[in-house]
Amino acid sequence: MRIPHAWRPVVNVVTALVLSAPAIAAQEPTPEAKAKAAASPSPAASPEARRGIRPGDVQKVFVLKYVHVNDLARVLSVFPAEISGMERETTRVLSVSAAPAVVAAIEETIKRLDVAPPPTRSVEVTLHVLECSVSGDAGTLPQDLQSVLVQLKRTFSYSGCGLARTLFARGTDDSQLAAEFNERAAGTYHLSSRRVEVDASQPPVVRLRGLDLANFLGAARSRLGGDIEVRDGQKVVLGRLGATESGKDQIVVVTAKVVP
Repeated sequence: MRIPHAWRPVVNVVTALVLSAPAIAAQEPTPEAKAKAAASPSPAASPEARRGIRPGDVQKVFVLKYVHVNDLARVLSVFPAEISGMERETTRVLSVSAAPAVVAAIEETIKRLDVAPPPTRSVEVTLHVLECSVSGDAGTLPQDLQSVLVQLKRTFSYSGCGLARTLFARGTDDSQLAAEFNERAAGTYHLSSRRVEVDASQPPVVRLRGLDLANFLGAARSRLGGDIEVRDGQKVVLGRLGATESGKDQIVVVTAKVVP
């Protein structure tokens, strides 16, 4: 069909729009491209986009005692400031350039964060191995274990108990505990705890997670344990470890004390 001469400009415009449509669609980012752009680092994260020193800024250098420069710099990145640092062996320095009010806020933040960690609390764990009998004389106990003797007599009908040996170990908060004791005629005792925890209540509470006490005497093996919680200075009966050759029961009493 022949197009009238007067319509040709309109047809040319429509044709140009149709031909340019694919090019316009090609310029529109796809969903995949948008996701890739969102995941890529923003210009603010690059060194070229750093704030830089501006007119009216003040500069201040902080000497850090406890926190690491990189860790503190990440925290302070929320402030509109130019922050740099240097850390060499025991020297930790942080440099800040910002408006005076911002520098003051950063200084206050550093005072709150650059503090000494809490001291590590040590724990003394003592295990009293008692030999108890339902008849006859079993020996004597120290005065501080008399309350335990009353409890054992009421529970197991023992006629008496004597202190056979004392096992002592020392550990620290948030750590493991392990000790070995060679008691000659009584064999070897292995004491362990997979985790020692100290609750800072008053009086302090010591938690011995996975406490395990084992006695090896020749071919004989005896063991007891579990999770145990002891208040500072409290005496807790852990249980019956085994029996001696004379037939007496070995009863283990645990105490724990938090020390500086």
